[in-house]
Amino acid sequence: MSKESDGIDGRDYANAENHEFQKHLTVLGGKSFPDSSEGLFDLIESKLAAGHVVRKDLSDTPATRDCFRNSSGFKTLFETLDFLVERFTADSAPEALPQNWHHLLRLVFSILAASLEDHRGNQKYFRDRIPNGGWESLYQALEHFHLPTPEDQDKEETTRVSDQHVLDCLFACAVNDETVLGLFDPEQSQQVVEKTEQEVSTASDTTSLAHLDQKLGTAARLQNPEALDVAFRLWRHWQNDTRLLSSLHGIFVVQAISQLATQSTHNLLALHGTDLLSNLLSYLANSKIPSEYTGAIVDLVLLLLSLGITKLDDAFVLYTNPSQSSAIAGLLLPALQSAHAPSYFHFDLSIAGYSSLELPDLGASFPPSSPHSGYTVSLWFQVWKYDPNAHTTLFGAFDSTQTCFVMVYLEKDSHQLIFQTSVTSSRPSVRFKSVAFREGRWYHIALAHRRPSTTHSSRVSLFVNGNFAEQVKSNYPLPSPVAKGMADSGDDLSEHTKRHAIQAFVGTPQDLASQLGQGLVCCQWRMASAHVFNDVLSDDLVAVHYELGPRYYGNYQDCLGSFNTYQAAASLKIRNDQVHSGRPRQSDIIHAMETGASELLPEKKVLLALSPANVHRTDDLSTSDTATVPRYISKTATKAMRNLAHKGHALVIVNGSVPAISEAFNQHRGLAVLTGSPATIRIQSLDDAAWRIGGCTAIILNTFDRAANGEASIRALECVFESLRDNWRCSEAMERDNGFAVLMSLIAKKIQDNLEQDIEEEAKADFATRILHAILKFLGFRKDKPEHSVLNNPLAYRVLLVDADFWRTMPLPVQNLYYEQFDIFGLQSRYHVFNAKRLSKMRQ
Repeated sequence: MSKESDGIDGRDYANAENHEFQKHLTVLGGKSFPDSSEGLFDLIESKLAAGHVVRKDLSDTPATRDCFRNSSGFKTLFETLDFLVERFTADSAPEALPQNWHHLLRLVFSILAASLEDHRGNQKYFRDRIPNGGWESLYQALEHFHLPTPEDQDKEETTRVSDQHVLDCLFACAVNDETVLGLFDPEQSQQVVEKTEQEVSTASDTTSLAHLDQKLGTAARLQNPEALDVAFRLWRHWQNDTRLLSSLHGIFVVQAISQLATQSTHNLLALHGTDLLSNLLSYLANSKIPSEYTGAIVDLVLLLLSLGITKLDDAFVLYTNPSQSSAIAGLLLPALQSAHAPSYFHFDLSIAGYSSLELPDLGASFPPSSPHSGYTVSLWFQVWKYDPNAHTTLFGAFDSTQTCFVMVYLEKDSHQLIFQTSVTSSRPSVRFKSVAFREGRWYHIALAHRRPSTTHSSRVSLFVNGNFAEQVKSNYPLPSPVAKGMADSGDDLSEHTKRHAIQAFVGTPQDLASQLGQGLVCCQWRMASAHVFNDVLSDDLVAVHYELGPRYYGNYQDCLGSFNTYQAAASLKIRNDQVHSGRPRQSDIIHAMETGASELLPEKKVLLALSPANVHRTDDLSTSDTATVPRYISKTATKAMRNLAHKGHALVIVNGSVPAISEAFNQHRGLAVLTGSPATIRIQSLDDAAWRIGGCTAIILNTFDRAANGEASIRALECVFESLRDNWRCSEAMERDNGFAVLMSLIAKKIQDNLEQDIEEEAKADFATRILHAILKFLGFRKDKPEHSVLNNPLAYRVLLVDADFWRTMPLPVQNLYYEQFDIFGLQSRYHVFNAKRLSKMRQ
């Protein structure tokens, strides 16, 4: 029926449609309870018919999703769930009920997924505005579906099927795909149940995983990850009342979640944003976990911890429970080792064929045109997966006419870096042949491009991981042309204002995509930070920037030595002694570390600074609620954020080169937008969490002190050193709080307790040797390559080794290692001169 045929305008037609939609919602959520079985069957059929109409309208007409929310649609779904709970658990439930019951249950979850699909308003309303939170209310409603009594043989089979259907519905809701239904197939489960108890783990690795592969595939995309958290909590609630089948469900649930998490970074990030990690840690810390699925749960926890912790309570559980839970004890060290990864943007071109960060204007004349000038492009990046048929674009800058053009990309075949500075010249690009960039490794690159002079042609130098790699001749980019109508506009405008704006991007913009569409390009890569400097950085300054690591996201304006780890500081001092042996105190390295890097590179020369730390969400400020606006955001900036939200830019990145956030929101050069759905991963590392909880020192030393046995003590000591190894805050706190002296006394007590135990002498020596090896590794001792040993921390060396007299009374194998390290650090190492200087200053 057309709107014109009834003689009504579009608004009246829409109102009529909404009225019909509301009528169907009313039928779906009706609370009548017929006494007869026939009446109950008819009622469920009417609810099914109304629900199918609601589901179709939500899918076909996205605008209906607002009507669904405004018409108390979420309340209707909970009323329907309550109806199902009450009738299904009633003693008078007819035999024909279960099949219809399952159909209606699936429809409820299908409607929920459709109402939340691509609608942040509904997602936020369901999460925050439903009493107790929508997902928590859903859990509370679903936990009553499972009311088994092992003695009730008549209902046992029906109860099992209901469990499986609830889990099926939750997983289908999570991915918004009903083809997932049947994931927890009773026949597949029974095949494993029939195995002996010892064969359960093996069976789950074959039968269940093959079934998961078939149902989930390799490209499922999580849309409602909270549903998986509900599924895990339900299984945890049910497991106390069931036998092997629900235990097996635990394997299925955890393995299915893990498979979804490993399919894409988007899925892993979505799961990490729920309370699943907290619930898993709570379960590991407070429950006796059956051995048949402990490994699967621990693997899932480590997978989630690769993105850091979600809240400080998670870190508190990890640091305080190792002595009470063997599962937590085994998690802490690998969790700390994975915590050194930086925050990053993940560019996945398989989603749409493009993915990028785009800045409309660099905000200054680019490239620099003054004599003896140039520019530097710096990136921290990691290639996750190459596409054999497409180049991997890293960075670019150009004006609308492409007169000024700069692009950096990795070639699809050789994986070498290509630097392009023109689209019209006979030699538009150059190749750096000295380095091929591998998948899975973090790289820091700096491209320093110097303007040609009367005596020298233009050259660009490539630095990889702080070291000079190669220099080649390359055309210097042309400046952007003067815009039409601006040439004769007077002298009151700057040269930059008269010219076409220089746009910058990181990743692959839509205009440069080789193919557009899902699954056509498989390239994935990550970026921790990107900088463009309006100057040519010196070799020393590039080395300083590299040693700060990918976790640094500032503008290099402070005394940068404060942000160095022990190993980084030692590496820079060795480089300084080697390169500037004549006047070491006057180098750029010492200047940047001790005096202030801003004198070498003023902030005005930073044109671009992008990192995940500068990402801001705009759609949370799209209402008139001023309570949600941070105090540092001005009114004009808040208005600009709301305008961006209305244009569909839910996330923006503040260009860190702009001094104030409010100022950035009012300038073209201040904000970059995300296109093609790059994922923003902001990692809260576990070592940083120790500092935030209690200043680090007390937290990590308490973990070591509470270790109950020798193996736990060695593992806890490695955790202490792992917390300090790559974190300047924790290292600073440890020195300030005299933590190394406390650690030395704790080590002495642990060794003494071990010596007093009634065990073999060989075991006593082995324990002390392993403790000493852990200390030496932290200090820079290389067991595999002793000639590369560098004394990183003279303070810890003095306190833990030189001043600790108990080492001299240890068993002979321990004494041999103890005295051998003096010889290696002082004589055999190729850095023995540097080590000797540190030893001589050790008592100063």
